[in-house]
Amino acid sequence: MYLSRIISAAALLFTHSTLADVLLITNATDFIALADIDKGFPSQNFRSSDVIAPVFLVNKWEQDQVDNAPFIFLGTVYGENKAGPMIFDACDMSLVYADQKYENTYTSNVHFINGTRYFAFWEGGHTRGHANGNCLFFDENYNLKYNVTAQGLNDARADMHELSVTTNGTIIFSTYFNIPFDCRPVGGPENALLMDSGFQEVDPATNEQTHDGNYLVSSRHLSILTLVDGKDGHPIWILGGRQNQFTDLSNGAATNFSWQHDARIIPSSSNITDEIHITLFDNHGEYSGPCQDKCETRALRIAVNQVLHTARVVNQFFHPESIDSGAMGGYQTLDSGNVMTGWGYYPGFVEYTSDGTPVMDFQRGIIGGEPLPDMFAYRVNKGDWKGSPSWPPSVAADAPNNSTLNATVYVSWNGATEVASWAIFASNNHSTINSYTNLIAEFPRHGFETAIPLTSTNVTRRYVGAAAVSSSGDVLGSTIVIDLQNEGKPATVTSGIVTLKPPSPSTSRDQGTSTSTFGVMGGSIFGVAGIFYAGTYYWRRRARAGRGHREEGYRMVNMRD
Repeated sequence: MYLSRIISAAALLFTHSTLADVLLITNATDFIALADIDKGFPSQNFRSSDVIAPVFLVNKWEQDQVDNAPFIFLGTVYGENKAGPMIFDACDMSLVYADQKYENTYTSNVHFINGTRYFAFWEGGHTRGHANGNCLFFDENYNLKYNVTAQGLNDARADMHELSVTTNGTIIFSTYFNIPFDCRPVGGPENALLMDSGFQEVDPATNEQTHDGNYLVSSRHLSILTLVDGKDGHPIWILGGRQNQFTDLSNGAATNFSWQHDARIIPSSSNITDEIHITLFDNHGEYSGPCQDKCETRALRIAVNQVLHTARVVNQFFHPESIDSGAMGGYQTLDSGNVMTGWGYYPGFVEYTSDGTPVMDFQRGIIGGEPLPDMFAYRVNKGDWKGSPSWPPSVAADAPNNSTLNATVYVSWNGATEVASWAIFASNNHSTINSYTNLIAEFPRHGFETAIPLTSTNVTRRYVGAAAVSSSGDVLGSTIVIDLQNEGKPATVTSGIVTLKPPSPSTSRDQGTSTSTFGVMGGSIFGVAGIFYAGTYYWRRRARAGRGHREEGYRMVNMRD
């Protein structure tokens, strides 16, 4: 575990809103104290960005046993505002991306459509039990590519409960809509309106309805799963509830689920002919809170034989902290065989190994009391993603001397997944700050926002800019220039930093350009004799395989004025 990122909340109660990447807490008492001042959900702000990131309570984390998928995806709301999807680095749970401009967001995940990977989520407004909104799909540059919602239902749009992509690239979502209905048999008027529920399958390119294959329909209030014929809509079979058509080989445990969510047919590891596996989050009631030795909410995997009409429990996972969840919840089977579960009204998520051992137990908010404003953990998913934002990185600074002397620079790039380190440039002339001779420090990326102290530079300069650097040393993007004599306000639109490297001698001769002149276009700390000398300081950090994070120390370049 990243011990440097796991801290006591006692030190944060008055400072958490101004620190870069506070992150993880392991003491429940400290977490509750921090939650009390954050309306139930401990959060943190940043200097270089206006996004809000959660602070998690770590109940358990066995990092050598979790699935190696690099990112965790959440759809969240923050009560009255700041709702949006979030992406977290699964290695240290630092925030990677947040787009907090929506009223509500759910079912955040990565999907493939025609071989292209998209980041998708549902957004819209909701009341108790249902919602109206849209399914949004973004490319790796976070440009909106598909905006999908219900068709032909008057004012009804896509509901928040479901967003699935088929192997054919079509999108399935649930719907709620009103229909005329005679309610006299139950004491109502003859010409009443009944809220009905359904689902649609839509081509994202045209937003037109399609019909393909059969459908597994989960009816939470009836406690049943139904396989529906995709051609004529008749039920092929019913599992669970009063109309159950299957023999339960697990003494009732395979068919007694109730108030369930997130039912899925998944590939079966069994060699039994005609057997399919179904996973679901079995709320098993509407109670949310501690359950001690009478817990009923579980993540459930069932083997269903469609010929013999038998059902048996393959796995069932209860919450390690003895918690029941009466609403929402999700089940994801990972490539390693591990299972990721979101616990709905209980604001947390747990990852289990295939044998049911919990190896990751994180908590987002406090337990108990009234239903929380944020059903944070409806769906929690792990997967891969590459984000290359179309917007530039951000920078801010604390400059007690109105210069780089003893200043701290804060840098972040919302959504970028390939940043390995940050390079800081400083100059008294903002128009030439991108010269490699103005590079004064390099620092490994550390969480969403990296704080870079310039206490060892002995440099007094007015303007600062920063560049995001990949593991291969390439500049991925650069910030604006800020003026430390003017409270860190922007001085120009962009710093124009495109490289850390000086021009090679052959390039300079071929282009007839001197090294000093070419330096205005880019720069490096390497090979510039007589201009600066380097002192290196190392803070060990764990390498993150396969995504450009380097095990490297803080490299400070002390420049001679």
